[in-house]
Amino acid sequence: MPGRVHLGLTASEPAPRLPSGQEGLDTLLGGGVPRGRISEILGPLTSGKTSLLLVLLAATTQRGEVVACVDLADALHPASVAAAGADLQRVLWVRPPSMTDGLRCTELLLQAGGFAVVAFDLGATLPRPLRSRVWPRLLHAAEQSHTALVVLAPQRVAGSCAVLSLGLRPRALRWQRGAWPLFDGFDTTARVERSKLGAPGQWIVIRARESCSGATSFLALPNTTHEHGAR
Repeated sequence: MPGRVHLGLTASEPAPRLPSGQEGLDTLLGGGVPRGRISEILGPLTSGKTSLLLVLLAATTQRGEVVACVDLADALHPASVAAAGADLQRVLWVRPPSMTDGLRCTELLLQAGGFAVVAFDLGATLPRPLRSRVWPRLLHAAEQSHTALVVLAPQRVAGSCAVLSLGLRPRALRWQRGAWPLFDGFDTTARVERSKLGAPGQWIVIRARESCSGATSFLALPNTTHEHGAR
């Protein structure tokens, strides 16, 4: 309408999505991770946050796009990234020495543009409370560059600036039966804790399996008796 000014994306504008290629997960997220917005992947250690991120990075780089990981947690393993199917030539890995440096690197990457995803992994425990004023700046930079900013953290950190918060909670470890039981993966519950783009509260169970090569596959089990393969 004449006389109206819109800065960034508005609630009425559909957010372009970055699909993970995992049917059950993309259905839960309404098509994938939204571009130009902040999304949170939340959960304790060993809840599957990194495995889920690797699936997203693999799907994005396989489409020919470039991604960046600001790894404050120092949790990324290049061999695992490659085994998940990601093109390492399209992955920028940044290992900042402090939270302040990590936030600054994230903002600079968003402002630079050209990245489909910028992931910021804060680790299993937050070193200190984050100032609330940093998130509006990061959101503005993500909107301007149409980049999906994905924050990995033990609990919500971005407040109202996050359009999507996906909480992961481990359910059970899985073992292959035999004389010598072998670790076969784990089940984790993925629940939409917050969403400005759809109804929150929906959830699925993700069954993650790791092969000898380090690759991770997923089977999304919805909260019914019907199973959907998401390999």
